[in-house]
Amino acid sequence: RTKMVLLRKKKSEAWHLQIDSVGSASRPSKPKFPYAALQQYTDYYIKKIGKLSTPETDIKLAILIQNHDARDIAIAACAHVMSPGAIKALLNLELCVAPATYYGLEMFLESLIAANSGNRTAISNLEAQWARDLIPYASHGIGAGGKLLEGLCNTLSKSHIPNMNVIPDFAVLMQRSARDFASQLEGFRIRCAWPAAHLSVSWLTTIKQSSPATTPPGNIQLEHILDAQFPTWRIWANWRPSLDRL
Repeated sequence: RTKMVLLRKKKSEAWHLQIDSVGSASRPSKPKFPYAALQQYTDYYIKKIGKLSTPETDIKLAILIQNHDARDIAIAACAHVMSPGAIKALLNLELCVAPATYYGLEMFLESLIAANSGNRTAISNLEAQWARDLIPYASHGIGAGGKLLEGLCNTLSKSHIPNMNVIPDFAVLMQRSARDFASQLEGFRIRCAWPAAHLSVSWLTTIKQSSPATTPPGNIQLEHILDAQFPTWRIWANWRPSLDRL
């Protein structure tokens, strides 16, 4: 039994080394990311450890993914042979992206893209496209919420979805980032940090503030979301200070 455990450990270690050697120089969002080569290593790993049921395969691969530093690369290597439920469990937003600081956001977005490439039942093309669009806005630490909110607003304004129910993770990120950005701006106001506030809200002026008189049932406009989560956004969007007096 001990020998079997050691053999499995060696196979796991080999898998980690192999996918790092192939995928570590790139990211799933890049055009020439080596999906096929990574998947071959996982197929070989599964073949070597013997016949497994779907739940057993999910557990084995989930452990590999959780123990791999570059989670997006590991998901790219495994998503094609995992069940949608197992993939969604690994991509739990609350566990992947830290509140307020947004640590883990870029890895989460890359992981969505990776999962979509191997398993479109788990992560839809729409979710993957939103992830691609938001990667340039992914950061962490001070100001991360405002930057993410800018990206979410830009992406939603170009999208044709009636509401965000079809992309629930991004709906949560929208709510989070709007609240965090509102808190940051309130902090600027209290400290009279007007130059920093002006720099932070400059993008808000680009949001079209003209909702139609009526919207179809179930449709939610960008302005409605901001009104609910960030009630003072219109004030900031219409703020035109005299720059030489800031």
